[in-house]
Amino acid sequence: MKPDNVDETKLKEMHAGMIEAWNRGSGAGFAAPFAPDADFIGFEGSQLKGRSQIAQFHQMLFETSLKGTRMDGGVHFVRFLRAEFAVLHAWATTTLKGQTNASSSRDSLQLFVASKHGGYWQFDAMQNSRRITMEQQMFADEFATLSPGDQGEVRHRVATMRH
Repeated sequence: MKPDNVDETKLKEMHAGMIEAWNRGSGAGFAAPFAPDADFIGFEGSQLKGRSQIAQFHQMLFETSLKGTRMDGGVHFVRFLRAEFAVLHAWATTTLKGQTNASSSRDSLQLFVASKHGGYWQFDAMQNSRRITMEQQMFADEFATLSPGDQGEVRHRVATMRH
């Protein structure tokens, strides 16, 4: 199913608008393209329900741990399942405050489910997943087997290695 390019462009613009809102620190703007009852799965498995909760959660992040961050991203592809239903596969990365480049540990892949109602598109669901290498996953698996004390020691050693 291939609707006209206007629909594909609109979906890509919705994703770009989320990035722009992130960079302004606007939780409401970030959540604007989501349906009132949307499902949002964060990179670490958190589950948010509805545009309001998505907005509140992100506004809290923009005012605390993600204050001053910058997001970049884009759309890999849009696939129309029907004229009114599409999936959008996107990528994003975040540069932390005080950094000039994004860390690869902040690379994410995103999958959106979108639907068109009354001529308007909205995101009904989003899954945000961190992109990690097999080596990073193996390290995480090994780290998980350590005692809490040893995990603390590893965190301390890594923190002291930063330049």
